[in-house]
Amino acid sequence: MSFAATEYAFAAPFQAPYIPPIRSLMPYAMRAGTISMAGGYPAQELFDVAGLSAASTQVLARLGACLQYSNIDGQASLRHELARLSAERGLRCDPDTELAVTGGSQQSLALLARVMLQKGDNAIIESPAFPNSVQAMLYTGANVHTVDSGPQGIDIDALDELAARVKPKMVCVVASFSNPCGATISRERRLRLLELAVKHRFLIVEDDPYGELRFSGEAVPPIAALADAEQRKWVVYISSMSKTMAPGLRIGWMVAPAEVRRRCVSAKAADDMACSAWIQEIVAQYLADGHYAHHVPRIRQAYGLRCDALADALARELPGRVTFSKPQGGMFFWARLTGDIDATRLLPYAIEKEVVYVPGKAFYADESKADAFAMRMSFATMNEEKIALGVKRLARALDACQANEPVSISLAA
Repeated sequence: MSFAATEYAFAAPFQAPYIPPIRSLMPYAMRAGTISMAGGYPAQELFDVAGLSAASTQVLARLGACLQYSNIDGQASLRHELARLSAERGLRCDPDTELAVTGGSQQSLALLARVMLQKGDNAIIESPAFPNSVQAMLYTGANVHTVDSGPQGIDIDALDELAARVKPKMVCVVASFSNPCGATISRERRLRLLELAVKHRFLIVEDDPYGELRFSGEAVPPIAALADAEQRKWVVYISSMSKTMAPGLRIGWMVAPAEVRRRCVSAKAADDMACSAWIQEIVAQYLADGHYAHHVPRIRQAYGLRCDALADALARELPGRVTFSKPQGGMFFWARLTGDIDATRLLPYAIEKEVVYVPGKAFYADESKADAFAMRMSFATMNEEKIALGVKRLARALDACQANEPVSISLAA
């Protein structure tokens, strides 16, 4: 028996459920022979299977103790290891009152949105931005406003002006190697952002899944690491093991003021009760044994080579036809077509030539402000040879599109 959707009294945010445009590209990205620059996945061949297996073997020796419910805020062993890792990034915290383990950084953001926002409240996010981050705030019924972001990150002056008008309760940024732009906010701009948080009394949520993937340039501390005692009250830091260890672990964490953290833990109890104690203990053992410290430099080196390869290939195969800002870390290029063909029109030709990217408009909460000529290109999952071949295919696709050749791929608008 089935019913039409109109038979159900769905909550307002889910009456027309959001389906990320990226999801519709996955069947094409997964086709045999296709080179995908579309996904935000880390490189599977770089997973430290040996290190994780070694940590898992140690945990198996005490498996019985790992099969019970975890503490809602996370296993003590993992909280203390993550506090140590956070301190290495410049952010000292109390693992018992300021740090909580979550199911990836996406759950951290969703919990923060739930405890901070309700219908009629205002929040701000940089634009373009990761669509699921926008949705986490929209699902609360809050109004989500956007501030333009570019190669230097969020426009601080525009944020100041908008915050004065709408009085946001939260401002969400990816300060290091943002998705999709690959941008990094400078130390000076981070300090200004802290000043604005105190001035306008909004909570900065710094999402940092990519910060450890720096392969060139000078490291910039997390925003919270730059805060004085008063400013620290207005900053939450969230991060994840998905891009540095493996997304299948579903382990993230937040470092938040104690009262914010306490309410997020309460929200998590109503959500999933707790993350798997077994997986948490494996991650804690992996960190304690030094595997993480040994593994991350290996990823940085590989991604650095792949980033160079994509920059070289774009300059060689599409000179003058594509512009881009080369990131100093992370997983993404934000490129832009320079002619009269936009990224959506080109995409069916690219798919037919067996290369896939994501049109930039997918990352704009306000479609009226979307850059139709932008595209996000990930270099993480391909070696240098495949990257070079993928860009050659993209050049052929652009030639075919400019010649208005027939194309067999049909995509929904």
